[in-house]
Amino acid sequence: MADEHDPNLDPSQHDDEDTAEHNAPETAAPEQATPNEVDAETRMLQQIAALREGEQPTATPEYEQAGVEATDSPGDQPSQDQPTEVVQDDHDTGNAAEDEVEQTQMFTPIAAFGAAASAGSGAGDDRDGDVKAPRKKRRWPWIVLVVIILLGVGYVATAYATEDRLPATLTVEGVDVSGLVVEDAAPVLDDELGARASRELTVTASETEAAIVPADSGYSYDVDATLEGLTELTFDPVEIWGRLFGEAHVSAVTSVDESAAQEAVAGLSEQLTFDPTEGSVTYEGDTLEYAEPVDGFTVDADQLSQQLNDTWLSEETEIEAPGDAEDPTVSAEQWEQYVEETAQPLIDDSYTVTAEDASAELSPAQLGAAAEVTVTESEDGDAPVLTLDGEALADSLVENNDEFESTNQDATVELTGAPGSGQPEVVPGSSGSGVDGEQVVDEILSDLNAEETTRAITVDLNEVEPEVTTEDAEAWDVNHAVAEYATPYPASDGPRTANLEVGANRINGTVVMPGEEFNLNSLLAPVTEANGYHSSGVVESGVATDAVGGGLSQIATMSYNAGFLGGMEIVEHKPHSRWFERYPQGRESTYWEGQVNVRWKNDTDAPVIVEMWLSGSEVHTRLWGSDYYDVSTTTSDPYNYTEAPTIHNTDDECTPETGGRQGFTVDVNRTKTPPEGSAIQESWSWAYSGWPTVICD
Repeated sequence: MADEHDPNLDPSQHDDEDTAEHNAPETAAPEQATPNEVDAETRMLQQIAALREGEQPTATPEYEQAGVEATDSPGDQPSQDQPTEVVQDDHDTGNAAEDEVEQTQMFTPIAAFGAAASAGSGAGDDRDGDVKAPRKKRRWPWIVLVVIILLGVGYVATAYATEDRLPATLTVEGVDVSGLVVEDAAPVLDDELGARASRELTVTASETEAAIVPADSGYSYDVDATLEGLTELTFDPVEIWGRLFGEAHVSAVTSVDESAAQEAVAGLSEQLTFDPTEGSVTYEGDTLEYAEPVDGFTVDADQLSQQLNDTWLSEETEIEAPGDAEDPTVSAEQWEQYVEETAQPLIDDSYTVTAEDASAELSPAQLGAAAEVTVTESEDGDAPVLTLDGEALADSLVENNDEFESTNQDATVELTGAPGSGQPEVVPGSSGSGVDGEQVVDEILSDLNAEETTRAITVDLNEVEPEVTTEDAEAWDVNHAVAEYATPYPASDGPRTANLEVGANRINGTVVMPGEEFNLNSLLAPVTEANGYHSSGVVESGVATDAVGGGLSQIATMSYNAGFLGGMEIVEHKPHSRWFERYPQGRESTYWEGQVNVRWKNDTDAPVIVEMWLSGSEVHTRLWGSDYYDVSTTTSDPYNYTEAPTIHNTDDECTPETGGRQGFTVDVNRTKTPPEGSAIQESWSWAYSGWPTVICD
């Protein structure tokens, strides 16, 4: 198809066909363009041409509709009658008709724009010569649009697909739930977190431990709330990317019952707060035992509460309690130095003690027994100090060599006169010669602290005054009979009466100093024929029989009543299994060597003296003292009666009994009032068995 040319064009201006083709937009007259024939690319080219002319393109509605750029001058507008140039591609003659239509649509606005530009700029102005129209209409914007639409659809689909899915790599309190959906992740978390909530957490402070179970102490977790924040519909690309490829490590949502948690923290604080423990040195025989000091610790309850809130659900099972340490008054370094330089050397060897012509050794065990290390305050601060008991060392010297024994005598009291008519008297004290225990202490410590120890000391035999003077003894004023009691005995039983006499004589005149104990067994034992006792009736395992010392239980009853009625502190006694009419109900005691004893303690400020004797078929006792306590006693009526048992005895020495007497329970009450102070009330109850019927089989 031949090219259609505009007759107004000058052929001489074109060198060849290509030149005509390129310059066509400058001369071709545009056809009447419809709105559909003007696209965005054409407008862009028009604006570029206008910018090259140095003018801001201004489009009027008329020209915008026609696809032609407006100029500054109305005279520059293109003629609507200008012919349209049709360009044919030499290389595509087969589709000439289609190309003609297409090229016409593509170049019509461009040609109009070029003509307008030529007319407005004058002859010879070729600044728009470089603006060329595209050869073919481009389709790539549509492809891009389709791709964008497809990507958008895929993006939305991905957002919905990941709505309930957790991130690709996710741990909650260390529990791996990576990539799971909520329905699968919830039971995994609940199992693991539930186990952690129910386990014991160990809370430590120094070497002290305490335990807490979070679930029992007000701490709880919420799996649903934890997962809710991680899974929901989102179009945020960062969130979607994280669910597909991201990694996260999060904490669970927890809650705390403040009241229960505070109570638990208070309990932990009490268990883990402790005062510092001072170091110590003790001696066991010739062995030194050293205990290191331990720092004290005070728990910071507020910080511990916060720490538990933050960590109770973690994988950790041990928590170190926050708080403040408190140092002991003497450091471990000070103790170790003292042990090495003083405490241990004391017992490394014996000490030889010489006094005039007497000499004796104090063994490491004797030295250790008299030694004590205590912490003492000084100008330089607290420090360990070794002290020695001078009296104990003096006694050890006497034990090793009686030449060291002091000849002084302490004042005391004694009972004079015949049994039953005795009177307390003061035995005066006297001075004598002996070793001064304090001098022994001073000499040992001086040698021990010397640069070179000799392990040998010399002391003097000095005049030693009694520790208890005559004036002290007279001030006791023990001339008061503070208790008195008597019980009958069957005088027809000779062996039993003989045992009573032996026992009473050994008790009579016993002096019990303040703070010391009356001990019946130490006065009567051994209960043997060689020691003056005879075989007589006893109750053994609930039945009557004979044994050496039969009847001594009456001496026990009298000894008990002396202490009981005198207000002494009862330490040990045991009533008979069955009640004997000669004894007061509930206020009596039996005795069996090595098994049952009578002991009471003198808790007054003066000695007491026990007097005991037999007279008129009765055993009498009297307690002499300072009339310290005001004592009153009561005994209840018997109650809770029980029937007497029947016992079959196969022993060859069985003694039959008719029995039949009922058992019962009785209460005994005592009130004692010291000179200054409140009344002291005490009660004892005892259940007696009935007298059995014994059948000898």
